[in-house]
Amino acid sequence: MSYTRLSTWVGLGRKTLIGLCLLSLAACATQGSSFKSSGLNDLVLGQSTRADAELSLQGRPHQVYRQLDGSEMAVWFQGTTLATDAVYFRQELWLQFDAQGRFQQVVKRSHIPSMYREQARSATTGSVTIEHPGTDMITILPVSH
Repeated sequence: MSYTRLSTWVGLGRKTLIGLCLLSLAACATQGSSFKSSGLNDLVLGQSTRADAELSLQGRPHQVYRQLDGSEMAVWFQGTTLATDAVYFRQELWLQFDAQGRFQQVVKRSHIPSMYREQARSATTGSVTIEHPGTDMITILPVSH
């Protein structure tokens, strides 16, 4: 094979390699912003604030839904696709904060490793009825375990 033919093949191979690299980069997409799900272990129910959550998760929420009562739902989300949805990675974490800004519960989690604890909601198991003597009033209190 002559030198000119060899240099033509090398040049064509180099152009093909560069084209494939550019094509693979163009096929990638990211959404949201990165966060560290291990920070979920640092949150304390009823004490941690959204600012504490942002520090622990090492990122700001992708979206915050404010409620009329002053509480809010903060959503951390990150997603990456490769080769136009052939490979997809996504993590999602929804945290509920009360009107005073304190962490209440994990509402939803998607693709967060199970080693990071799920905050358990207290389940109501019954009720206690208290009658007030001399009135028609009663008080019903929920009881949880």
